[in-house]
Amino acid sequence: MTVGIRIPAELPAAAETYAKAGIKVFRVRRNKTPYANCARCDRQSSLYVKHRPEDCQCGIPTCHGFHAATTDLDLVRRWWREEPDANIGAPCKLNGWAVIDIDPRNGGRESLQRLEKRVGVLPGTTTQLTGGDGLHILYRSPDFDLPGLLGPGIDFKHNGYILLAPSVHSSGSRYRWAGDGTYMAPEVDWPAALLPRKQRRSPGTSLPRPRHRFPPQERRQQRPGGGRLWTVADLVQHVLDSHEGNRNNAFFFAACRAHELADQSLVDLAEAEMGLLSAASAVGLTDSEARASFDSASTRPADRGWVA
Repeated sequence: MTVGIRIPAELPAAAETYAKAGIKVFRVRRNKTPYANCARCDRQSSLYVKHRPEDCQCGIPTCHGFHAATTDLDLVRRWWREEPDANIGAPCKLNGWAVIDIDPRNGGRESLQRLEKRVGVLPGTTTQLTGGDGLHILYRSPDFDLPGLLGPGIDFKHNGYILLAPSVHSSGSRYRWAGDGTYMAPEVDWPAALLPRKQRRSPGTSLPRPRHRFPPQERRQQRPGGGRLWTVADLVQHVLDSHEGNRNNAFFFAACRAHELADQSLVDLAEAEMGLLSAASAVGLTDSEARASFDSASTRPADRGWVA
């Protein structure tokens, strides 16, 4: 049985404890932006070049941000000796995690309920309580990328990062691990029901599938004259479930529906765009072709038949 790791209450000691446990960490400011950590920005590095942070030529917008995460104890100690109040960031994928981030201020709890109605109750695993009264639900990372935004107040954190206890939220409250406050390495795999359809089965393996793709109440909703009332989650799922050779068509269909629903104030267009672009990336579409397709959908005449 995995033994929990007791996390100290002080940020420098906590960062060192995580690093000793093999968890890659890095410094994060209170506004959740990483410190400048690349060698060009490190005054003690032989590669240091005096420059403004925004002019760093390392090629990473956050100046390496979570790419600088490390388990090097000497470096971790020096970072938090320099900035003892720095929050503790941890990259998800680089630590073998995939995280469901629930933000109740933006409807995360309701989105989680809708998600579990569609795919079933999510398996129990390591959980962190955020300072904003939200949740980080940690699973073991799958071998491929996941979409980001799933719905209002619910994100899949895979390529990004999260803050770790006892980091301080903007509200002043601290992050903490659920239960007795100890950290337990997640041992549960990312739920198969949350994978794109092409990844839900491996040769010779049968995985349980949800009985219905959409919640019963959403399946019953009909437009005047026929046609189901699509939600952002439905449209995202439509893209994730597309077969190879039909992904562009599926994405364009979903983008058209998103624009039409937004015109009728039935969905938020920015939310739909974020969700669909994340889904497009997960099924292998490039960012440029997905964005071009999404923009093109805005000029297409409305099709109230809506046959996928």
